[in-house]
Amino acid sequence: MSRSVYRRDRGWRLRWAILVAGDVLAAGLAYLLAFALRTRIPFPFTQGYLPVLRFAEVHHHLREMLFAQVAVLYFLGLYEPRALTTPRDRAGVLVAAAGLEVLFLIAVYFFRQDLNFPRSIFVLFAGLNASLLVVWRLGSHSLVGSYPRRRVLVVGTNAAAAEVVETIRVQHWLGMDVVGAVADDGCNATALQNVPVVGSRDELPALCEQHRVDEVIIASDLTWQDRLLDALSRRKGTRARICVVPSPYEILIGRPEHLRLHDIPLIEVIRDPESGGASATKRLFDLVFAVALAVLALPVMLLVGLAVKSTSRGPALYHQQRVGKDGGAFMMVKFRTMQVNAERTTGPVMASENDPRVTWLGHYLRAARLDELPQLWNVLRGDMSFVGPRPERPEFVGQFEQDIHGYAERFMVRPGLTGYAQVTGAGGAGSSSSRTPTPRRRHPSRCGNRLHPRPRPSLALAISSWSHTRVLVVRKLL
Repeated sequence: MSRSVYRRDRGWRLRWAILVAGDVLAAGLAYLLAFALRTRIPFPFTQGYLPVLRFAEVHHHLREMLFAQVAVLYFLGLYEPRALTTPRDRAGVLVAAAGLEVLFLIAVYFFRQDLNFPRSIFVLFAGLNASLLVVWRLGSHSLVGSYPRRRVLVVGTNAAAAEVVETIRVQHWLGMDVVGAVADDGCNATALQNVPVVGSRDELPALCEQHRVDEVIIASDLTWQDRLLDALSRRKGTRARICVVPSPYEILIGRPEHLRLHDIPLIEVIRDPESGGASATKRLFDLVFAVALAVLALPVMLLVGLAVKSTSRGPALYHQQRVGKDGGAFMMVKFRTMQVNAERTTGPVMASENDPRVTWLGHYLRAARLDELPQLWNVLRGDMSFVGPRPERPEFVGQFEQDIHGYAERFMVRPGLTGYAQVTGAGGAGSSSSRTPTPRRRHPSRCGNRLHPRPRPSLALAISSWSHTRVLVVRKLL
């Protein structure tokens, strides 16, 4: 939850840079102090003083140490606001981070076999680094500023909602202010724990804008599904496997962020998966593989381009406007597989399975997905990614947003060359190269598959999708 607020804060880049600089300085200072103390102060677990000149003789792995400092803190989530945890909890994580960094540093010296100073330096460094990190991080608010208090809207007027309101009110360190409550259907309550009921659930989108809400906490009553699962769990003889056809909302929380509001567990509905380290890792994956594949596929693309040009009238490449991340338009490039001016008489229409507009060569190119090779250029430009929902034409986006609940969530990520829906064959809506859909009669699983790539980007998802894509191409060609 706090991550989304952190991203919306315009000064987050400056805060991040200041925190990184302070952490690096803390590590460097702790390292120098460890040697200085070892040469000046006798410790009960050491034998004599460390010669002062030894410091100049030591091979210092400073780059590895400073990298480990930032990397460990990053992977422990310490470059993101932790307003939902107490200062004591944050201090504990910082101490653990200092310990992990020392273990990494010990491993570096061990594998390089150049440890020529007492091992007590590691102990001193760990303690000093942990102390400096705790003092720096807990006292850094005066320099980087405190995170803005978040305006919260609580959905529900039941006991759970009242507990949420009371917790936020008592625990000031959470950094939250409840601006109002939203009533459930059929509820006539006017206030919740002295917090006004500002509207109903149907008015929630407008209420968020009206009250400049940063976070929405849903505290709903138990649903019939909750009661059913509870009843089944109480019957020890029940061994049936229970499966649920997910709604778009359930798909969105399929890979949730687990948080705690003091003692109240929360699940964050991830609204922006392409953020932070996951986004940077995926972008690096895209760039490396796009360059490698472009070099390897260059002879194939030259042959395909010559074949398209020689077998039908018109250019080899085809440019078409598609909708990408955040709803922005971009020009997608691919090998032309249809006749020139194929939509002159019909206007924008989706391709069908045996579309007469497709050239004879185009059928083979589409089956092998060779027509999509030029889209490596879109990946290099940052318009697309390797894995993600297929980009759609602006002419169809409005229709799909009306017919498919949660369709707009696909614009939270970059569109992709391949994705779960294309790999599993659940093409449905959202791909102009797929069969003509019937949105109003679409099976729920199709909507789910279109949203499946929405979770946080990962190399595992990318590699898995590409491995399945190879199998799909071979099957189509055979």
